[in-house]
Amino acid sequence: MKFCSRRPVFVLAAMVAAVGSAQAEGSIAIELNKIEEAAGKCRTYFVVREDAGKPVQSLKADFVVFGKDGGVSRRLAAELGPIRSHKTSVKIFEIEEACSEISGVLLNDVMTCQPAAGPEECLDRIALASRVPVKFFK
Repeated sequence: MKFCSRRPVFVLAAMVAAVGSAQAEGSIAIELNKIEEAAGKCRTYFVVREDAGKPVQSLKADFVVFGKDGGVSRRLAAELGPIRSHKTSVKIFEIEEACSEISGVLLNDVMTCQPAAGPEECLDRIALASRVPVKFFK
């Protein structure tokens, strides 16, 4: 009976360890932290952090901007690198549209990722979040 009661605890501990190691394998966190109007454009602030000890020299992202009607309104290529190991940085970009007209930003693809084996490797490492009322997703 005691063996059975301990078994779920061991299984749970193993699951927690597996999730923790998966997150530690290669996390690049990108957060849409702030947006503000700037001369008829939308200035966006992205907080970028690398947590796995694998720096990235170049990460060129393909973003698609969606309007309030849900339709695609713009496409934007942005260089997010270099991303230093275990370092947080802020990248600022302007979108040729009023912030009030933007409903979402899609990380459509990673065009360049150096020194990774390929863009897919970086895309798999990226976790997205948003602190503003604009959806940020991949």
